[in-house]
Amino acid sequence: MSLIDGCPPSADWIAKDMEAMLRECEALILSKDELMRRLQETIETLRRQMAQASEEREQAVLQRQKAEDWLGGFQATLQEAAVLKASRTTAPVQLKLVRPAPEPEPAPSRPASPVRIGGARSIAAMQIISGDPRRAWSASEVAQLLEGDVRGAVRRTRCLLEYLQRLAVLRKVHSEDRKRAYYRLAVPWEAA
Repeated sequence: MSLIDGCPPSADWIAKDMEAMLRECEALILSKDELMRRLQETIETLRRQMAQASEEREQAVLQRQKAEDWLGGFQATLQEAAVLKASRTTAPVQLKLVRPAPEPEPAPSRPASPVRIGGARSIAAMQIISGDPRRAWSASEVAQLLEGDVRGAVRRTRCLLEYLQRLAVLRKVHSEDRKRAYYRLAVPWEAA
C-alpha cells in the first residue's frame, strides 16, 4: 500500500503501516532473544571449561611440587651415597686403627703414628676439626664450613664423620641428654 502524492494518509494505511512495523520489531526481538540464549549457553560452557582447566592446573602444580621434592631428596641421597663410596674406596684399609674404648693419651715418649687420610672431602673435614682439636664439633658446624647451606650437606657430612670415626681418627661424644653427637680429634693424622 502506498500513498498517492499530495493525499494525506488514511487511517487504514497508518494502521497497516504500524502493524507491519510491529511484526518487524517482534521478529527482531525474537532473533535477538535467540542470539542471546545461544551466547549465554556459550558463556556457561566456557565457564565450565575454565573451572575444569583451573582445577586440572592446580592438580598439575601439586604433582609437580611432589615430583620436585622427591627428585631433590633422591639426588641428595645419590650424592650422599657417592660421598660414602668415595670415602670407602680412597681410605687405606691397612692403616685402620681399631680402639674398643677411649684410652688415655699415649705417653710422650711413644707417640702414635699418624693415620693417613685420603680423599679431598675427608682431608678438608679433618683440617676443620684439627683447627681446634680440643673442641667438640657437630656435623652441622662442619657441614657449614665444608658446603655452606647446600641441601643435604648435613647428612653427607654426618656420614663422612661417622666413617672417620670408624677409622678411629675421630672420637664421638654425646651431649648430656644423649640427643646430640659431637666429634673430636682422637689421634694424629696426615693427608695421604
